[in-house]
Amino acid sequence: MAKTKTTKRRRSSSDDATATKKSRADGKAVCPGGVLEDHSVFGQLVGRAGLVLTTGNQPNQLSVDQAVFQRNLRLAIKKHQDYPQVVDEFMEGLLAHVEDPDRFSSSLLATVTAAECEDSCRGGKQDCMMRLLLGVEIIQPKVMIVLLEKLPEFMGDDDQVFDSEAMAQIPRLILNQFRWLDRIVDSKLLCRKMLEMLGITTLDIQRDIISCLPEVIEDTEHNNVAAQLKDKLNDRQLMVAVLDALSNLNVRPDLMTEIRLAVLRKVPGVELQDLPVVVKFLLQSVSTYDAVEVVRELRDQLDLTPGLSADRGAAAGNSSRGSEALILDAIRSGITFQKAIAEAWIKAVENVPNAAEHKDIDVLVLLLLHSTAVSKTRRRAVEGLLRAKVRAGRFTHDLLRKTFTTHAQILREYFQSVLTISEVLLRSPEPAVELFGCHMYQEAFSAFDMYCRQEVVGSLVTHIGSGVTSEVDSALDVLCQLVRDMPSAMAPFSVFIKGVLDYLDNLTVAQIRKLFSMLGTLAFSGTQDGAHIQDDMHILIRKQLSNTTPKYKRMGVIGAIMVVRSLGAKRQEGAPAISKDFYDQITSLLGMVRTSCQHMPDEYALFMDELACVMQKRQLDEKVEAWISEDVLTDFQDDYVVDVEADRISQSSTTLPLDLCYNLEDGDELEEGNIAVNLLPLLEAAQEMKGSPARKGKKRTVSPGCLAPHFRLLRYCEQAQRGGDLEGIDALLGCPMYLFKEETVEKIESLSVHERELMCTALFHTLNWFREVINGFSSQSDAEMRGKVLVRLQNITHVQGLLRTCLAATPGFVPPRAIFDCEVETISVPAPGAARKGRKKGAKGGKKSPVGEKSPDPNDTISSTTGTQDGTQAEKQDSTEGDKDDKQASVNLEHYRAFFRELDLEVFSILKCGMVSKSVLDTEMHTKETTVLELQPRELLFLLKDLNLKLEHVLIATAKRKTFLKTKSERNSGFSHLDQYTAQEVAEQVVQLLPALCDHLEATCTYFQTLLEENDGVVDGPWRHQAQTQLMSAVFSQLLQALARVFSWNGFTGTDGQKLLQQAVNTLAGRMKVSSTTQASSQDTISHAFRYVENFLSTAPSLSTTVCLIRLLVSISDKGSQPELFNSNIVVQHMLTKKKKLFSETSFDWIVAYWFPTAAEHTQTILKREWIGKDGQREKGAKCNEDLQFVLKTFLDYSEDKLSCIEHLATVGIPELVEADKNGCSNSYPTLTRQSLGVFYRAMMSELVVCVKDIPAGKVSDAAKVQVERLFRWSIAVRIFHILINLVKAFDGRVYLGAAQKYGRMFVEVFLRQGMPVLDNVFKTHKDDVHSLLKNLQLSTRAMHHMCGFSKVSKDVVLTNYVPLVKKTLEMFVYRVKAMLTMNKCLDAFWLGNLKNRDLQGEEISSQAYADPTPADGQSDDDTDNDATELPDDDDDDSDTMNLEEESVGSNDSVDGESYSESY
Repeated sequence: MAKTKTTKRRRSSSDDATATKKSRADGKAVCPGGVLEDHSVFGQLVGRAGLVLTTGNQPNQLSVDQAVFQRNLRLAIKKHQDYPQVVDEFMEGLLAHVEDPDRFSSSLLATVTAAECEDSCRGGKQDCMMRLLLGVEIIQPKVMIVLLEKLPEFMGDDDQVFDSEAMAQIPRLILNQFRWLDRIVDSKLLCRKMLEMLGITTLDIQRDIISCLPEVIEDTEHNNVAAQLKDKLNDRQLMVAVLDALSNLNVRPDLMTEIRLAVLRKVPGVELQDLPVVVKFLLQSVSTYDAVEVVRELRDQLDLTPGLSADRGAAAGNSSRGSEALILDAIRSGITFQKAIAEAWIKAVENVPNAAEHKDIDVLVLLLLHSTAVSKTRRRAVEGLLRAKVRAGRFTHDLLRKTFTTHAQILREYFQSVLTISEVLLRSPEPAVELFGCHMYQEAFSAFDMYCRQEVVGSLVTHIGSGVTSEVDSALDVLCQLVRDMPSAMAPFSVFIKGVLDYLDNLTVAQIRKLFSMLGTLAFSGTQDGAHIQDDMHILIRKQLSNTTPKYKRMGVIGAIMVVRSLGAKRQEGAPAISKDFYDQITSLLGMVRTSCQHMPDEYALFMDELACVMQKRQLDEKVEAWISEDVLTDFQDDYVVDVEADRISQSSTTLPLDLCYNLEDGDELEEGNIAVNLLPLLEAAQEMKGSPARKGKKRTVSPGCLAPHFRLLRYCEQAQRGGDLEGIDALLGCPMYLFKEETVEKIESLSVHERELMCTALFHTLNWFREVINGFSSQSDAEMRGKVLVRLQNITHVQGLLRTCLAATPGFVPPRAIFDCEVETISVPAPGAARKGRKKGAKGGKKSPVGEKSPDPNDTISSTTGTQDGTQAEKQDSTEGDKDDKQASVNLEHYRAFFRELDLEVFSILKCGMVSKSVLDTEMHTKETTVLELQPRELLFLLKDLNLKLEHVLIATAKRKTFLKTKSERNSGFSHLDQYTAQEVAEQVVQLLPALCDHLEATCTYFQTLLEENDGVVDGPWRHQAQTQLMSAVFSQLLQALARVFSWNGFTGTDGQKLLQQAVNTLAGRMKVSSTTQASSQDTISHAFRYVENFLSTAPSLSTTVCLIRLLVSISDKGSQPELFNSNIVVQHMLTKKKKLFSETSFDWIVAYWFPTAAEHTQTILKREWIGKDGQREKGAKCNEDLQFVLKTFLDYSEDKLSCIEHLATVGIPELVEADKNGCSNSYPTLTRQSLGVFYRAMMSELVVCVKDIPAGKVSDAAKVQVERLFRWSIAVRIFHILINLVKAFDGRVYLGAAQKYGRMFVEVFLRQGMPVLDNVFKTHKDDVHSLLKNLQLSTRAMHHMCGFSKVSKDVVLTNYVPLVKKTLEMFVYRVKAMLTMNKCLDAFWLGNLKNRDLQGEEISSQAYADPTPADGQSDDDTDNDATELPDDDDDDSDTMNLEEESVGSNDSVDGESYSESY
């Protein structure tokens, strides 16, 4: 065995003391057999006690049991004649013995029991010599010193001792002697000596010493050792050992808090492989009281970003992943064993203010919390937090993608939670949350293995079978995206998707299209799995096409088109052309569809529309496109286009008088040879064919319903063949139509029902033809074409007026279908008189009635500079056309939206035109002057309404929710073309329209400014009720709605979204004429955009328009100066508590400095203005109340002191309303009327609860000034609460009762949680103030008790549902006050009494009257929970008593309401 290297070492005090002694070798002799003869006192005593010392590396021998040896040695030392001096001599001998390295190492190794006494000993091996000596109390302290002072000698690399069994390091062997001793004589000495060794030994030995400390020292030394180890935290190499040791020490709380803070500050610099120990220590040492703060700090400091691994010195690859897994295991351990830590993590993630501060650790921890949750409550809490974060825009797709990409191996362990959360989110009624669930499914499929992918696909297929339309759409969207992005990965699961074909009856047309699209892509992707689907698809499609049921025919049409798209897909450059076999299959399939649908117009129109969608995207091979284009053009000319002939009108046999209408070609008279659309004759012919019996081989029916779809396919084919140019078919843009004479509309009352219906049908087809023509030619750059497009747009508004007249005279009319990719059964037709009812419902639901329908003739124009110069003429026109307008206004065409063709996004390029200043068209719609055609207000309103519908459908705002109930499909129909674009693509196109929208907004504002100047600034003059002003007001509102929907979109995240947002904000900011030589910062851009929109507030003509402006301002300000930091909820949530600090840190300083007070000022001005409606009366109704609620909440949210504003409303505004007459209003707030009081009441109650939540709970350590300030704020809040609760006595409607009980309970709960600790702290010093506060609150709780009794008597289910929770809260309040009085030794001031059930006016409820106040069993039932005697009157000021009622729930027996009184 190698000798231990004896290097030059430090000499201790013991060495110096014994340096002058005799030589260590004196008295020693080596005997044969390896036995060491030691004649020193040490050798003699241990020999007599039973220990045989050996030479070299031979183990020492024991001839007795180790306990007998220790007893013998103890007695020998004590009975020695030189005791106690013999102890020093014994230690001198021991030092001489261990001076030799071999002998010292042998003394640290186990002793061998002598053969002759094995039967009487505990085993063949016993403790080593040093441990045996440490067991003798007399010599233990000195032996400990000898051993510890040996540690510095072993600082080299050759300090290892080898025996026949194992390798051991001597320093570790030394320290092992101290572990788990039966008794330590002098623990302080041992502790001090071990800590002293930390400064003179190597790092490895220091780690061993630190690890040994918890097992050696007594409990009394724990705090001292912890304080010493705290200083060692600065050494990164010792931190892990120190934290391990501290975890096993019982340290006082204040010292542990200091250690935790020191560790938290060092987390960013800790190496990744050491982080698990740090995290485990922090979470194990945390207490319930400081868990939230510690976890928040830990979350802020913890970062698992891969790029930081190298900076921290962590190994790459699997070691890094292993460290991350260990970190999560440490978090899991803390969450599992301490409920407070789980709640703290939820709060830490919940309190992150914006998306930029969220990290991947947040997603990982939420998944961990969900997977470890034992109860459903915890899982629901995690799911609810996820929904809230997504809803607020703080959890983004980028964060999700980063987490799944970076930590895929870790997330695999939580796959079941990932799957469960994805399912929950995808079922959400909120589109933003639903979209996040889709993203989670996509990322899970991309990141995980084959098994997980199968589970993902299976879960999505399960969603498809749910029957919920939104859920099915989302699941199909995810599958479609996966098939497009990862076709080879999805191919093995094609059998799952094919199984959905068995449930086609439950899917809509749009969903069937997505399904066949996926199957077509997988079937013809060239994989073996896809080849099995081809035959099944062909068989199914042929079956469906041969079926005579329209439903299945539509399925076959869609399936055939999807197969054609996959078969004839455009080849990449350099790839071989389409094969003849594929080409023949395509032509054969298209021919089959055409033949099977030729006698079914609706299905034939669907075929045209579906094929047009494929042609639009240019997804087919050029050879296939050319074949389709040739047939389409020929068919269209043969079916719908005729030559203009002079005698065609005179020889017509149509029911209605035929006329050639809406010609845009040059010249007053049409020459023969020009073309026209033969609409009315075809319509009558189609109706005759429809009524005739079906005959085999009957000629194909040419349906007018196929006119628009056929033209759509035609123009896409033309664009495909001519590179986007439509010059070859431009004659269709200006050609006239054979229709009935317009004069017939005026005589419609004298016509038969059949003729009226024929006129309505013709007008619907005319509108759809014009819509499709505008779709086709609006993208053309030719000036003449663009001029004709504008005229066609005017034709649309004109024909709409005719259609309203016809529909008003034709009740029960069923319009022809125009959208063919929805089920016929789901399209409802407005019932007679539905317009008036619809308007009322629309107002209740918050939908704006179409003001533009009452506007004057389409040729009337406005001037953006001169205003209404001819007001008298306009008034005359209004009076003469009043009856006609009333009839037209009774029909709302918005209810018929499902029967109009969809406008494409390209149509809105027309918005780039301005507004005319004079008439440019004559009565025949011909160009009268060579004046550039520009957009008129009527047409602008038409386009803006359609644009807003599209933005509402595709640009999801965070506050939008879907109903879980099945809705009518027409609400979602009409967006088939729009759904082909992503929300990002739509947003990009709309942002390009912002300059045009701003132009129209400025022109509209100029119009109202001119009117104000002409009327000397009177905002509510008679000019507001003119039709022209109403039209411009509607345009103003629609423009602002469009801008607000753009800026409230939740998709401005990620790199693309931020760039788009910056472009949109720059567009608005660029409208401000600001002279600056330097480039504006992002903060300046936001401020300029904000001020630009703010300038329009002064000219807003109505409440709804003003509210649109405020919404737009809120949306812009929420974006902040940096797009990645914006979040709308930051502004509201932290406004009162952290306003200036938070926003200055996140570049919101400008918003705080300017927007907050400006918003409060603007909204207060709105509340203090009397708004007059179109009828000249004060605005009222559901829409008005909705607007007022938004304005009021915005006013309170952005006020500097919300509590003071609520107090002013409660003490000034409401009393003024109470004193006013029935139709009166508050003088200070004219918007506060009896009709709007419910809105004000709910908003004030809810915001009051928010206010008191921001008052921190009191602590004993808080300064006296802080405690008094909190008491003062609680006093104000309780006074306001008392006013609002007592208001129910004057206004006892369900709205007020429900709000009072709901928010009243929440107020009392917050008071118990955060207000009572304040009262506990100040009770002794401010007894009178506390008494006054509780007395006011007692009056309010008594009123709440009366509300409960009244609710139960009224048997209102909604109100009764509040009663149990309210009573429980009031009971808790009584006992909490009693506890406070007991704690302050004032229990004598508390007395209980009985409380009667009374109504809102204080009258006893006779049906629940208590006959006898003496207790009796069984004399009450469930409706008499609180039979009681009367308490002192509320206004009894002579008594120094205060009473609170107690309510009890959950018992069938009568429980008397209890009250208490306290005296001072």
